[in-house]
Amino acid sequence: MNLLPRLLLALSAALLVACQPKAPGYVYVEGNRLMLNGAEFFPLMLNYKVDMGDSAVRPASYYGEGTFDDHFAQIAGWGFNSLRICMDVADRVPDTAAFFRSAQAMVDCAARHGLRVMLLTKPPHDSLWTAYTAALLRHFANDTTVWAYDFMNEPLYFDPVEERPKQDALRLAAEWRALKDSCAPRQLFTIALAEPIEVFEWDPSLLPVDFVEMHTYHPLRVASEMYWYGHYVGRPWIVGETGLPADNDSVPYAYQATFLRESYLCALSNEAAGYGWWEFQDCLEGTNFEAWHTGLRNAAGQEKPAAAEIRRLRQLPPPAPAPQPVNYQNMLGYRNLSVSGRIVDERSHRPIEGAVIRGWNEWWDVGLNTFSDKRGCFTLTSNDRCVHFEISAPGYDRVKFDAQPDYSPTPKSLPNQHLEYQQIDYRPFLANDSSLLTLSPALFDRGASSASLGTIKLPRL
Repeated sequence: MNLLPRLLLALSAALLVACQPKAPGYVYVEGNRLMLNGAEFFPLMLNYKVDMGDSAVRPASYYGEGTFDDHFAQIAGWGFNSLRICMDVADRVPDTAAFFRSAQAMVDCAARHGLRVMLLTKPPHDSLWTAYTAALLRHFANDTTVWAYDFMNEPLYFDPVEERPKQDALRLAAEWRALKDSCAPRQLFTIALAEPIEVFEWDPSLLPVDFVEMHTYHPLRVASEMYWYGHYVGRPWIVGETGLPADNDSVPYAYQATFLRESYLCALSNEAAGYGWWEFQDCLEGTNFEAWHTGLRNAAGQEKPAAAEIRRLRQLPPPAPAPQPVNYQNMLGYRNLSVSGRIVDERSHRPIEGAVIRGWNEWWDVGLNTFSDKRGCFTLTSNDRCVHFEISAPGYDRVKFDAQPDYSPTPKSLPNQHLEYQQIDYRPFLANDSSLLTLSPALFDRGASSASLGTIKLPRL
């Protein structure tokens, strides 16, 4: 990394310490916890979508006829104390004066119901959106209801730059951090990250955020991804989004309630500082089953049983620290092939624990991940031959290469070789009928044919 990004990182790190807001009524960071008025603040958060016009912000149209007041009263009644309001949907910059009056009325409504607000904004990638973001920040700078800003949702999927170097992601995040601190110094800053392969570009261990926000969904991946975020980013972190789709037909509503409870406990057992659910109501306008049915209300606005779990969460005894999940090295239960290797520091040759290893098949249509252990060793198990590889680790640069691993014994056939994770049913992997995150260890053995990539060296940033 050249000198300028190093200076930006050093400046951002200093700001994190020197400008940490501890004014009454504002949420701040202390160690790995979020704090408010000297006590721990654990955001139990629901994602809530809005429509944004030129001069007003309104509840998402698919939520039906209810008002903010109707919805926020119900959400607070369920037991949530926080909202992540998704304001990243605007096609053009709103008219600031009228729009901000409307946005203020929305935030005031949340405050009346005892709900604090994280605002997910449109990324300020250009001058117009930067000016709008600055105006939004200044408008709410003295409003203690707004506890945090999320400047971008899931760069892994929505970054307009397809192959962004880590150094450039850190530069951009540092610019956003400076914008936030100059306009709203007493509120917190984050960027919403998806699965651990975000580390290839938007490294959560290096980003100048106040806390890391991560998203995870598939029951076979949830525990492993929370484990990785909890053990390797070295920062306060929260679950910003998780959820299980349930239509009470193909997936019973009871499964959703169980998943909510168990994913919350999984987050706590990995030292999460907050927990958020996606979302308020089912969206039949979505693109897949997950988008259609993750709400705590169905498409007709009727409450699902999972909503009743929220108030019970606070009464649950704190869980023990999470052990490494049984499927940590083979999250999706692939069976055909395994390629192993070792990740070390380029200079010291010391093993790197917590590296993320991604492989793709020849056609780039099936990709899968694994992690290195304390010896730097990994085993990447797949149903198809992986020939494209990408590897990085917190605090390290990434390497990309193609290889043709020599598997032994030579596989005679490759069943289910085109099976991607979205098509994998989690239910056959469950150890019992009462848990969605307790998995059967015997179903995650390494592949029948194995190969080696040898030792891979990563340069530290």
